[in-house]
Amino acid sequence: MSVIAKKGRNGTALLAVCAVFFAFMADPAGASTMEVVVQGLEEPLRGNVETSVKPFRLTGVGRLTPRRQERMRREARERALTAMRPFGYYQAAVAVTIEQLEDTTWRLVIDAEAGPPVRVVAAEVVLSGDGAGVPGLVSWRDAWPLTAGRRLDQSVWEKEKQRALDIAADNGYLLASFTRHRIALDLERNEARLELEFDTGPRAVMGEVRFHQEQVFPYILENLPRFQSGDPYDAWLLERFRVDLWRAGYFRNAEITEDRRLGESPPRVDLDVRLEPRPPNTWQGTIGMGSDTGARALLSWNRHLVSQRGDSFSLAMGWQEHNDEYHVRANYRIPRSSRARRFWSAGALLKRESETPKIRDRFDDETLYNLGDVDIADHSLRLGHVSVLDRDRGRRQWFETLFLEYLDENLDYTASAESVTRTVAPVLGETSRNLSLGLGYDMSNTSGQGFESTVEQVRTWGFVSNDAWGSDFNFVQAYLSAHWSVRLGAGWKLLARGELGYSDAQVREVKVIVDNRPLVVSVTQLPNLYRFKAGGSTSVRGYGFETLSDNNIGSNNIVAASIEVERQILKDWSLAAFFDAGNAFNDWGEAGLKKGAGIGVRWYSIVGAVRVDLAQALDLPDRPWRIHFTIGVSLL
Repeated sequence: MSVIAKKGRNGTALLAVCAVFFAFMADPAGASTMEVVVQGLEEPLRGNVETSVKPFRLTGVGRLTPRRQERMRREARERALTAMRPFGYYQAAVAVTIEQLEDTTWRLVIDAEAGPPVRVVAAEVVLSGDGAGVPGLVSWRDAWPLTAGRRLDQSVWEKEKQRALDIAADNGYLLASFTRHRIALDLERNEARLELEFDTGPRAVMGEVRFHQEQVFPYILENLPRFQSGDPYDAWLLERFRVDLWRAGYFRNAEITEDRRLGESPPRVDLDVRLEPRPPNTWQGTIGMGSDTGARALLSWNRHLVSQRGDSFSLAMGWQEHNDEYHVRANYRIPRSSRARRFWSAGALLKRESETPKIRDRFDDETLYNLGDVDIADHSLRLGHVSVLDRDRGRRQWFETLFLEYLDENLDYTASAESVTRTVAPVLGETSRNLSLGLGYDMSNTSGQGFESTVEQVRTWGFVSNDAWGSDFNFVQAYLSAHWSVRLGAGWKLLARGELGYSDAQVREVKVIVDNRPLVVSVTQLPNLYRFKAGGSTSVRGYGFETLSDNNIGSNNIVAASIEVERQILKDWSLAAFFDAGNAFNDWGEAGLKKGAGIGVRWYSIVGAVRVDLAQALDLPDRPWRIHFTIGVSLL
């Protein structure tokens, strides 16, 4: 009975406590609130003191007794003094008062004077270990911010220490540590001496890569990493490995787990890669509008994995308003079983478009003489061998393509007048079949998003066609283009582009009489698919799309360059100023580079960069300014 009675007394006490609690919660007048105000300090001191003291704000606490107020004043003062010390203020003066505003509302006022700060009189920063010469760490040491004469700021001290650890880890020094990190304070003189010694330790190496998947044969993935077992650990290459797994096209997700065996000599990092297959088919359709192409549409189908051999197939159909052009393009790729990443590839193209050859007496002549219309039908088949080449320890990846291409091109020419037909038809309506052998290289590195993105792209090729193996035309072509986009400090960006193309192909010149005016038509015997054209939003702005070429039908050669400076004005908006120069031509003695300049607006949207440019053709000063509008990744 005594036990039962004891439980009963406890139950009664518990009920009493609950009753008091709920009565208190139901009576807001029984609760007190406190506002915290900090005076006499600037940021960041003010914010740090507020953050440290605000836990004393009262909500749902009973009335403040004089004893409790005094205890809160002492604790708030100590917290405020402590909050200023990391910023070098050890001689601060703090007064705390508590005011009652209303019956249940209070204000805690901190009136502070920071006083003289502690100054650094000497800072010794030493690098040791195998990675002492890593450029990133050397730059970190040389740019150490807490030098003699600077105010001691322990938040900077801790931030810089963490930055050194991050740089070391990115470069594979996963055991790096500070063997000496000391701040010696002399509060009588308000001085501090800093001592740091950073030992990188040994550099870790890449170990075994274990793939967990059943979609493709193992050899398809073995050469995907840009590193080999035993190579130095590199965080950048590991991140690129994730991207390369996704770009392979076989998987939706890739989970890479690092198995760090840091106790071994040298330290080793094995990788467990678990891959989730993606749906085998992807359909994609897009429509758009641009000042160059007019309306356009594209529908594509990708079969990402045809079999466990890793072969893939893609088919795309597109149309654009400019020249009423439409095409069908198909590609098939088969990975090879080899010690390097290599593929066999096959591609087919069916293309139709209509062009209007035009001629003028002089370039700056406003009068254009229409020579008629040319309907162009291209049918091509390309067989190639692709090799992936890792350069600069994998930081630059080149795609080398050796190819054989057959092109069947039919030109159906309709003249504007009978007199033009007799003289021009043999050159403007010439049909040809050509077999070319070529070699090409592509390299593209992009990083970041929106305005923060940087780009490095290089593309080059060369090929030859000759009647010795059945071609109708003899020609050689070489091409090189490069695109850069780099940051120039906070809020500034520089974009540059250059391209150079050369063709050794016969040029035929025909004299015609148009509107009783004798003119010369210059036509290259280069197939239309291989001809160069300049002008437009991704070439020389201020001029019409692909209007800078001989007779509006393309030329043997091209020279073009652009430079653009971009200034960020809002998070996703920027302004740009640019200068372009270039031309496409048959005769190097008459290159006649045309110049354009202007200003533009950039909006980095979720669907890509939207660019609007207002450009003036400097060689045609009497022409109105031209608007160029593009959406997506710029080729500049």
